[in-house]
Amino acid sequence: MPTQKEKESMAYSKKLLYYARVECWTITIAVFILAIFNKAVGDLTTICLAGWTAYGVARAFYYNMAKSDHQIQLLKEIDSTANEKVKEIIIDKVEEDLKDSIIEKLETKQE
Repeated sequence: MPTQKEKESMAYSKKLLYYARVECWTITIAVFILAIFNKAVGDLTTICLAGWTAYGVARAFYYNMAKSDHQIQLLKEIDSTANEKVKEIIIDKVEEDLKDSIIEKLETKQE
């Protein structure tokens, strides 16, 4: 568990993941407690599963963002002209994504 000082200095995306994890565990514990006392937990289990799914998706997006941020930081440390390289990489990635998107749309229209 992060301390109060660590929470204050945490990036927004990390705070968001932290609070989502706490929320998921809270709902999960509530489901287990209600199940122990033989109470109806049908809707609560659905909410619990949806919460964990959303948490997993958020973590995946966070990891992708962190990976690209670290690549940019490494490029900047390696070369002082990295800003131009970063721009080239971003432009290439955007062009590649656009081409893939166009190809997918054309293939779905042909079917």
